[in-house]
Amino acid sequence: MGDIDFDDYIGKPTAHAIVTVERAPVTAFAASVLDEKPLYSNAEAARAEGFDNIPVPPTFMFSAADSWCVHAEEQPPDPTGGDNPMAAVMGGLMANGGLILHGEQAFEYHRPLVVGEKLEQKGFVKDIYEKPTGDRTMTFLVVENTFADSSGEPVVTATMNVIHRS
Repeated sequence: MGDIDFDDYIGKPTAHAIVTVERAPVTAFAASVLDEKPLYSNAEAARAEGFDNIPVPPTFMFSAADSWCVHAEEQPPDPTGGDNPMAAVMGGLMANGGLILHGEQAFEYHRPLVVGEKLEQKGFVKDIYEKPTGDRTMTFLVVENTFADSSGEPVVTATMNVIHRS
């Protein structure tokens, strides 16, 4: 669309972070989404359900990676060099007006994630595509984030769509 070549952004990094899964944010998140299961606040209840420790609620990683479990002193260098492709693409589209919304979010858990784990998050632009909708165009930017444990094995893969409607 316009002067933005989407192919220039596919595969580019969007994030690199160290995420520490802590009990208080997990318990607070569960309460905020009205999930009062004891396994999200009590380690004994979690073990009785077969977990090694308190597990994270299914959508927890959406907020954990942005603020709750990220400590400034542990963070690696910004892989975008200060030029995040999400901001570049969406900013370029917004220069001509329109609306942006968070369209879809999916989580694939490769194994249970529990309190006490430290994960390395790496994100990249997986795809950018357009769909006509009447006399307008919707642009979808798909970002994938992988959260790996200390052995490098993926624990959670999160995929999201950000949509711009012209």
